[in-house]
Amino acid sequence: MIILLTILIVGGLIFLSYWMPKRYGKRKLGIGLAIIVTLIFVSPILSFVLEDHLFFKSNATESLKEHSIILQDDFKLESNKMTGIGDFYHRFDLEISESDKNRLTEWILKSDNYKDSVPGIFDIRSDKPRYSDTEQEYIVTYEDKLNYVYEYYKPDKQGYSPTWDRISISKKENELTYERILD
Repeated sequence: MIILLTILIVGGLIFLSYWMPKRYGKRKLGIGLAIIVTLIFVSPILSFVLEDHLFFKSNATESLKEHSIILQDDFKLESNKMTGIGDFYHRFDLEISESDKNRLTEWILKSDNYKDSVPGIFDIRSDKPRYSDTEQEYIVTYEDKLNYVYEYYKPDKQGYSPTWDRISISKKENELTYERILD
């Protein structure tokens, strides 16, 4: 019912933006206003639908830079997926150079937050608060059978989603995977 009502209101606004100027002999102005009003309502919908295709290498660089990870060599954006409205999940995979892989692997292994043994199924959030009024951040680095992993968790204020980022570097491939979950 709400969707039908919204469609009727938007359609009415588009029609009125055309009809009112046309009634006073300004047909071209009415067409222009109708196009502008249509674009105002359609552009947020299109940006949501096309957000996977509007993600570029520069966006990947910015996401990694948030964790002080800088790729020195060129890389290839292999895949990108974003889903969710209330719960948000973002994942992208990069094909990186051998030297970047070695440098990042070394950085993870020598990190102050490195844990040399973690349980088979590890979740950084398990003993952390979901909400916090103070600026708290939790970082852990470790390796499992397949990857070298950097995990970041930041609780947020009540009513906001905490941030959980997981960046993994494959042991077999020159591949970096970034995942962000806001739930």
